Amino acid sequence: MPRTDCGRRPGARGFMLIELLVVIAIIAVLIALLLPAVQSAREAARRIQCTNNLKQLSLGMHNYHDQNNMFITAESYSGDSSGQSSVPRKAWGWRVVELPFIEQTAIWNALNQSVCIWNPENTTCYDVSVSAFHCPSDALVSQRLNNGVNNAPLYNGDVFMHFASYAGNAGTWFQETAPPNWTGIQAGASNSNGMIFQFSRVGINSVTDGTSNTFLIGEWAYGKLPAGDQSQWHWWCGYNPGDATLSTSYPLNPEIKCANAVGSNTSYVWDGAAGSFHPGGANFAMADGSVRFIKDSISTSPFSQANCTLTNITGGPAPNPFSFATGTQVGVYQALSTRNGGEVVSSDSY
Repeated sequence: MPRTDCGRRPGARGFMLIELLVVIAIIAVLIALLLPAVQSAREAARRIQCTNNLKQLSLGMHNYHDQNNMFITAESYSGDSSGQSSVPRKAWGWRVVELPFIEQTAIWNALNQSVCIWNPENTTCYDVSVSAFHCPSDALVSQRLNNGVNNAPLYNGDVFMHFASYAGNAGTWFQETAPPNWTGIQAGASNSNGMIFQFSRVGINSVTDGTSNTFLIGEWAYGKLPAGDQSQWHWWCGYNPGDATLSTSYPLNPEIKCANAVGSNTSYVWDGAAGSFHPGGANFAMADGSVRFIKDSISTSPFSQANCTLTNITGGPAPNPFSFATGTQVGVYQALSTRNGGEVVSSDSY
């Protein structure tokens, strides 16, 4: 007798639509549960890489210190003797000087020290991307942008720039100073109280607050700069405040602390404030070479919600020195940025 069931076994059937939808829903729930864990694991890996970068940079600083009895200054220059602001300043930032100490000697050897860093002869130096200066969570920092400035006689024409996620600790404020034979800028009272600032000559012996309680280098998220500033600041080979150094004049991750951080003072806040894309805080290399994760909740000196800048500050700008007004409570964050402030900071306070 011929078969009449077209080859199907009695009782066999496929999935019903409702069963298929249930399976899809279960898979979707599992993905929703697992995705944050995957993202968290990836961020943990990025944070570890960021910590390793800072370890490398702090080790390079200490190797330089071993040879020169001081940490690298924020601004080095080849010694223009005329001292005129109209003369191209042959200067470069601390990251350039550190290149031979972080296994980037080839880039350092490409620097022509007899001309300005922005001279076309130095394209092979400034127009490179150095991954040691990039936090992997700071996604935009690896981009290459035309700075859009024609600033003769320092440089002429297009200058394509690369950027950095880390800056030297200048202290609780930026205080511009000048080298002995450069009068083109107004000399400050040289009361910068951090570790790395313009023409600094800071050695370990001057860190009387303790090297384990003093910031050396901190995170400084390039990607948080306003779009209009992203070609103008955080230049990896730059030497100005905003290119080479950060300051605790502004709270850590100011977008969290200041509701009105997007105001007339925005550029100054983002150019100079420490911060990161890591949840909860930012990494800092201490003067002893260790790396600490500083939480957003750290105690901070009083600051203005209007412009996210410390209040109760007297003095300044150059040549008058800055200082805290009498009776001001200095926050733990600011205390960690000074090398010789005399503050007592407990390790369980940050």
